[in-house]
Formats: sequence, C-alpha cells, structure tokens
Amino acid sequence: MTCRICGSEGAEEIGEVEYYLGFAWRIYDCARCGCRFTHHDNSIHEWLHRQAGSSYALYRELLEECKRLFDIGDIERLRNQLCANSKYRWIIEAIEQRGKSNRILEVGCSRGHLTSYFILSGYKVLGTDVSAEAVNAARAAFGNFFETSNSALIRQSGPYDAIYHAGMIGCVADPVGMTNGLFDLLKPGGQLLFNAPNVEACLLKAQLWIDAAPPPDVVTLFRPGFWSDRFSGRAKVREEIEMSTPEHSFVVGLRKLAGRRWQKPTPIPLEQSANDFKTSRLRNGSSNRVWNAFERGMVGIARRAGAVKLVPPQPTPFGLFVTMTKNNSN
Repeated sequence: MTCRICGSEGAEEIGEVEYYLGFAWRIYDCARCGCRFTHHDNSIHEWLHRQAGSSYALYRELLEECKRLFDIGDIERLRNQLCANSKYRWIIEAIEQRGKSNRILEVGCSRGHLTSYFILSGYKVLGTDVSAEAVNAARAAFGNFFETSNSALIRQSGPYDAIYHAGMIGCVADPVGMTNGLFDLLKPGGQLLFNAPNVEACLLKAQLWIDAAPPPDVVTLFRPGFWSDRFSGRAKVREEIEMSTPEHSFVVGLRKLAGRRWQKPTPIPLEQSANDFKTSRLRNGSSNRVWNAFERGMVGIARRAGAVKLVPPQPTPFGLFVTMTKNNSN
C-alpha cells in the first residue's frame, strides 16, 4: 500500500474500524514516516456540517454561544469560552504575542467561532473552510470575514504574518502538500500554528485509532517529530506534546497494568452522533460496566491518597502542538 502521507510503498494494513454504520475504514501504518492513516472522503465534511444531528452539531452550539458574546461585545467572556479548549487557548495566546497589526488567516474555520474572537479584538483576519455551509453560517453570524477554500481572495489578501488551524490537519487528504501551500502564503518570519492528532495517544493494546476523533472525519494520526523531520528545511519547527490529566493517566496506567485491550466501538448512525460525543460514549475506551465501576473506585482511592500524580503522564489525542516559523530565505 502506498502511504498517502509520504508516498512510500511500505504502508501495512493493521486492521479495520467502523465507528459509524456504513463507514468501515481500513487502517494503515507507514514504517517510513510513522503516520497512521485511512481513506479520505472529499465530500464528508460538507455533509457533516449539513446534518443537524452529526457530531458537527457541537460547532453549531459553540457558534451560538460565541455569537451571543460577540453581539454584546463581551470580549473577555468570549476569550474565556474559547480558552476552555486547550487547542484554542494555545492559538489565541500565540497570536496575541504577535500584535494586532499582523494579518492572519484561519484555515478550517468551521462556523467562525474562533475567528470571531480575533474579529472582535480588531485583528486583520480572514477565515476559510472547505464547507460552503459553514462559511455561510460564519458570515451570517460574524460578518464578511470568511471565504471558501477555493476563493482567489485568500491569496490576494496575503502574504500573512500568521496562519493557524485547529483540529483540522488530520482531516485533509494531503497534509504535507497543504502545509507547503500555506508556507507559500506566509511572509518570511511568519508563523504557521496548528495542532495535530497524536498516534501515540493510541495507548492500549491493539488500539487502531483515537476514539475522540474517528474516521471518516479524522483520517491521519501523526507521530511526534514528524513535522520537524519534514519541514526543518523551510522553517524553525517546535513541537509540544500536551499530556492528559493525572486522573486520566491513572486510568490508562491501570488498564495497561491489567492487560486491558482496546475494544472496537459499536457502530452508530453518523447522522445521530452528536449526543454520543456529548456523553463521551465514543471516547470511553472500555465498554465493560463492571470494569468501569472498578476504575471509578480506584481513581477515587488514588485521588485521596495522592497517588494519581505518581503515574507517568499520557498524551492527549489532539495535543501535538506545532509552531513553524518560516525561514527568512523562503
């Protein structure tokens, strides 16, 4: 199998997952680049945005809350709302260090919730997304600061001082090609900021995928160091790995100690997945009720005894934070 990420011929099939009914995807590991990947569907993200009951309904809810704060000009509460999510907080803090005179581009803006903070703060910002449904919703909520990904205005508005995207790089067909294209839109010394799904967050025996972001939405998991290896010639690259809470790390350690294996999920309808994400059914990693009750009890005991802080920290699924500063020669 040819690796969709690096083009090598040594990708090996390691299994199949079906989180959603009718979407059974084969999973591959590439020995050369260290990525794990599956099939990419060009049409899926537009479809997810249009389905009120899909997991993307969470973006609708976030849009509504951000619009309410945006409309009343409550920038502090809008910032706090977004910063409750670590990937948004990381981007906001990095962009704020650069100053408001910078021209910035958000790629994969969805319905504009993160872009709204920079608009309200007075930044020169443009948001883009592959989904016309999402872009139209963003325009209706926050104004004419958004374009679909094929718009000529994106290049015309550059070059940019900073480009960022959150939770998107694992969803695209050609992440390396897309990143090179974004570099072409950056000024020398400009920064590209994004977070990526971390393959090392597949923590249990036989775990094929991270449960927090199943295919057909997320289709690539990256190893730490991948971005440094691929782009050190074009930029100064810094990778940071976010770790889980001590309680979650304790649970993972407990499962490893007990030899627990990852359990394939029970497929659910894709168009009815919003509630399952809210209740974290897809993210649990263990469907045995007796075992789950045992875990809760052990976490309570370990917390009271202070033992949760003694276990090795475990990486979060989307906590591979990448900062690339474009070389002046490029």
